Formats: sequence, C-alpha cells, structure tokens
Amino acid sequence: MSRTERSATWLPTSEQMVMASERAILASLDANLQLASRALLAEHPSLDDDAHGNEPELPHLALAASICILADSMHGLLAAYFAVTARTLGDAERDDDF
Repeated sequence: MSRTERSATWLPTSEQMVMASERAILASLDANLQLASRALLAEHPSLDDDAHGNEPELPHLALAASICILADSMHGLLAAYFAVTARTLGDAERDDDF
C-alpha cells in the first residue's frame, strides 16, 4: 500500500461556512482522517511495504491498513462534496483544487 502523503486539508473560509456550515465539521473530519492515517503509518511502517499486494498477517495490521484505505476513500468523497458545494453555491474559484 505505497502511500504518498496528501497535502494539507482544505479549510473553508468564514464566508464559505456561512453559505454551508457543514463544511467546517467535514473539513475537520478530513483533517482527522489524514492524521489517523499518518499516525498508523508512523506506528506501523510495514504498512507502506505492502505495495506488492501482500496482506498483513497480523489482525491489527490488517485493520490499520483498512483504516488507511477507507480514510483515503473518504477524503475523495469529501473533496467531491466540497467541489460540488462550491460550484452549487457559486463560491468556487477557478484554481480550486479540493
């Protein structure tokens, strides 16, 4: 599961939170998921070695790998939600890269 670390989590501006208040807690969720993945990878560096399709043998490593995979999936969903919300509300910038 070779990983590249994501860049900093997108944080909504005050104006963006006024337009859609859920953005604040969703951005917080995204940041916490990123921190959880980094903490698991720091604690279990062997998770990064599983790029060859080998599943971890120990149950806690398999669960840690699953958490990292789900956190990455959730990040993608959150990024899509932020992008759609920005376009819907008309506050998307041309160079926004959620």
